[in-house]
Amino acid sequence: MSRGFRNQTVGPLWPGVLVMILILIFSAALLREGRLRDVDIGRLGSLEAATSISGYLSEGQPVGSLDDAVRGWGIYTPEGTALTIWGTAPGYLPPGGQNRLISEEVIKNRLRTVRTLAFTGDYSGENSRGRGFGMRRQVLIDWDLQVSGNSGIWRIAGAAGLTVLAVSLLVMQQIAARKMMKQRKLVQLGLAARTLTHEIRNPLGVLKAQQALLQKILPREQAANLSIIGEEIDRLSALTDRVREWLADPAGKPARFDVSAELQAIMERQPWEISGSFPQQGLFINMDPALFSSAMVNLLRNAVESQEETPGLPPPRLSVSRHGKNIRIVILDSGRGLPEGNPEDLFNPFFTTKVKGSGVGLALSRQFIEAAGGSLKIENRKSGGVRVSIELPGEKS
Repeated sequence: MSRGFRNQTVGPLWPGVLVMILILIFSAALLREGRLRDVDIGRLGSLEAATSISGYLSEGQPVGSLDDAVRGWGIYTPEGTALTIWGTAPGYLPPGGQNRLISEEVIKNRLRTVRTLAFTGDYSGENSRGRGFGMRRQVLIDWDLQVSGNSGIWRIAGAAGLTVLAVSLLVMQQIAARKMMKQRKLVQLGLAARTLTHEIRNPLGVLKAQQALLQKILPREQAANLSIIGEEIDRLSALTDRVREWLADPAGKPARFDVSAELQAIMERQPWEISGSFPQQGLFINMDPALFSSAMVNLLRNAVESQEETPGLPPPRLSVSRHGKNIRIVILDSGRGLPEGNPEDLFNPFFTTKVKGSGVGLALSRQFIEAAGGSLKIENRKSGGVRVSIELPGEKS
């Protein structure tokens, strides 16, 4: 692989990779911000719960309902002795200082805060107020962050969505890059082919004129050998014409016409024997009639030529019918079938398995049909031979 080709294929990757990295960084920032917000909600909720508990107990009342996120709470002496505990609160706390907030830690999805609060009564663990004021007690709250903060869940979903979007953008960019590279190659091939056809046609005209002159001058025995030269000149001339067609606008001049009538006219103009099955008139499409005729002649010629090596075979069959909103044209032959390999190679310009073929016919046919909004499919038949299926958008009668 050349350096220029490698740069063309790898170069377009970087913008997509950069976008993906930026989206992932942004997603990680969203997750971190959501986590911090959940902790802030838990911190405020824990303070409110601790204040409510101290209020209940200072009034000599049982602790009432608390927030659903509270998984455990406890009242402790400054030395860490438990006076009252509930839920996930431990039976002992290490001695704390006199700071308002002694400790705070996040374990998985649970925030545990221990803070010092002053009770209005000397609370000793029983439902009595006592006589003292300002007695300090340690209050522990276990707060479930998953209950209080669903923002993290939503941010995870958002991050996953953004990641999928980033990957999709990367894939789409790669597809676009491949299409662009293919179009670039086609443009280069088109320029080269246009130059070659122009340079070849003029010498061919001179050779044809000289061949005709020699046939008049030379004796009949020698002039007969010149027919081989004439045939090769005609073949090269026809090839340049096909290349010119391939380089032209594949859409042509679309017009509305009846497919059945046009196929009948095509069969009448050709010398081949083909079995046709056409319904009543009224199957209309919108396509350049000349390009439609060219595509059908190419495909029918291939069907006839594939059976020439085996005499006695029934003639190829041609049928047309409505298939939903589309018009379907099918050509069936009993010839040698498609060669082994990639079927898409058959549609590459100048690829051929015939001795005298140019390899442009199938490429032209598909180009004309796809330009009209249709599709062309070629496959081997189980019973032998080839099935050609053409789908074209139908027009209202």
